[in-house]
Amino acid sequence: MMSIITWKESYATGINAMDNEHQKLIAQINLLYSAIRDKQADSVIAEVLSTLEQYTIEHFQHEEKLMSDYQYPDLQEHKVKHQDLIGSLQQIKEQENLKTDERAKELMRFLRSWLMSHIIGTDKAYGPFLESRGGRFIE
Repeated sequence: MMSIITWKESYATGINAMDNEHQKLIAQINLLYSAIRDKQADSVIAEVLSTLEQYTIEHFQHEEKLMSDYQYPDLQEHKVKHQDLIGSLQQIKEQENLKTDERAKELMRFLRSWLMSHIIGTDKAYGPFLESRGGRFIE
């Protein structure tokens, strides 16, 4: 399978559980990318959207719980960013007027840019904070 995003060590937060979850999110984006490329978006978009929606909600809850447990100072700001993503996913999901492949492409573009900027710009900030409090191997 061809990937649009390949995991790099520079994306790592240093918190193993979060890095594993981020890699699963990237795998879903790559699945969507392959389906679009192979003109199979119709058959996978509903499933990928549903999986992504469920997974992002679970991942965000997990991330926010860790931040709360470790008293991460930017937790509220981070929660707002998570809510923004969930809202944007909902909007894309509800765009019934777009053809499936167009909606799939929009979803992929959005997720790719959001995920990369979020992981690199926002999530990496909590890694050293949690790690300094013994959080590297927390589940």
